[in-house]
Amino acid sequence: MPDKRALSSPINGRLGGKPKGVKHLATRVRAEMVQTHAELDAQTVIEQMARGALYDPGAFLDAEGNFKPLSELTEAQRQCIAGIEFVMKNATAGDGQIDRVLKLKLVSREKFVEMAARYHSLLVDRVDATLQVQGVGQKLDAARLRAAQASKARKA
Repeated sequence: MPDKRALSSPINGRLGGKPKGVKHLATRVRAEMVQTHAELDAQTVIEQMARGALYDPGAFLDAEGNFKPLSELTEAQRQCIAGIEFVMKNATAGDGQIDRVLKLKLVSREKFVEMAARYHSLLVDRVDATLQVQGVGQKLDAARLRAAQASKARKA
């Protein structure tokens, strides 16, 4: 069931108004589809952290060292791709042949490794909140003694 708030949120500053263009309608339809079909629970998040932290870049290559076709990659491997770029250029000078060069940009492992380390309590932001009770107690006793002496001095 889609979240009704996503469909009734302000558009262009107007509450409950109709979208001014197709762009806004497409965004809302996409948001509704994501909310309807995405099940983002703790187990899914943990799996995604593991995929991002542990992917093998060699799995994207075949035996000859060429990139595998995207259709042959698993879902987990495809999720590790941050961007794809096809460049048409003359890779070998002088041969007169235009080559298609594929550039894959993979997701950064740093954030996934850090999230996994935090999840497993390997990185914990700790604050040292120890208190020297003996020192505080002695200061309190001295202050009470001074207060008692000052009270006696005022009465006398």
